[in-house]
Amino acid sequence: MWSDFPKKKFNIIQIAGICGIFIPVVIFTCLGFSIGSSPWFTWTQHALSDLGIQQNTAWVFNNGVILGGILTFIFSFGLLQILSNKIGAYLLLLSSVALIGIGIFPETIFVVHYITSASFFILLIIALLIIGLTSKKKNTFEYKIGICALVFALIALSSIIFLFYFEGITIPEAFSCFPAFIWCSMVGIHMAHR
Repeated sequence: MWSDFPKKKFNIIQIAGICGIFIPVVIFTCLGFSIGSSPWFTWTQHALSDLGIQQNTAWVFNNGVILGGILTFIFSFGLLQILSNKIGAYLLLLSSVALIGIGIFPETIFVVHYITSASFFILLIIALLIIGLTSKKKNTFEYKIGICALVFALIALSSIIFLFYFEGITIPEAFSCFPAFIWCSMVGIHMAHR
């Protein structure tokens, strides 16, 4: 009976693409649940990581961040296969390890959390910048995702201005990582259909 179905073999690029598609789904779902369950949380006075130490949201937030990091890790391997310049993909891979670290080491482990959190945002922005600046024009898909990555990196960099106006860092965090997660999903859709 099962032999009647065509067998499709997935390669690493397709598997990575599927992971890329689910990065924002997982992250945004867990963040949405955590923020919705936290009436005390405000975008102008807190950090997203504050959700990882509250009793009613810590499990969902931290595990969502870990799962998002694992998906990004796998996605990065597929990105290594399609980019001409691999440096940006390697930096994205390193930022995914830092994202996993954010979930493993919540704010209560301050020094380690701070290092993993800062590493994640810095590596993520640099990865997008490098992907954007090194994309080859001959490959139109690579060029398009490179331009998009560059725009999202510039949005992330410009979000630093919010640090001067608000007590919390949630808004710069959101402007730094949300577009990047959407970028991973957009690229993932293309990779999954290869």
